[in-house]
Amino acid sequence: MNDVVKVEVQRSGRRFEAEAVLDLAADVQTVWDTITDYGALPRFMPGIRACRVVEREALAGTGEQLVVEQEGEFRFLLFAQSMTVLLNIEHQPLKMAEAKAVRFDLGMFKRRAIDVFEGRYELAPLSTRRAAPRTQLRYTALIGLRLPPPPAIGNVAVRQNLAAQLEAVAAEVARVVQADRRRQRAVDGGP
Repeated sequence: MNDVVKVEVQRSGRRFEAEAVLDLAADVQTVWDTITDYGALPRFMPGIRACRVVEREALAGTGEQLVVEQEGEFRFLLFAQSMTVLLNIEHQPLKMAEAKAVRFDLGMFKRRAIDVFEGRYELAPLSTRRAAPRTQLRYTALIGLRLPPPPAIGNVAVRQNLAAQLEAVAAEVARVVQADRRRQRAVDGGP
């Protein structure tokens, strides 16, 4: 796994586009299970207090459409605002999870703060060897604000929050891989 998550952020007016790519020491299934276990997100994802799947519907082929509600807070330095987000999420299992906010209430601003929020995880296996599987996780986001942020603060806040979230995903994937190895050693009778 990369030691540091690097997030690139580009700003155009009130819109921010962000991208991060992680190389994770895990198979695609483990990474997929981590990012799509919505009920477990509050346990390891900073800023999320509660997360639940409201609806789930199968799509043609193997895909599915979900409606997910998240509650938490957006933090930057000493600033913190509660948030509630309702997301439409499309899954293409083991390949892509794409979320679009249909409602984004941010503290006292309610629905006036965020114009658009879209986030997309893409997974790609980097090796096919069973002994050392690796997966590339690419995350992109588009965030459009209705209110203009201070000039330098916007990029820093977006970068800081996305980096913290992706570092949490990487740490959780590493934790799951280690737990699986311990279980397998116990089954095999090793130390």
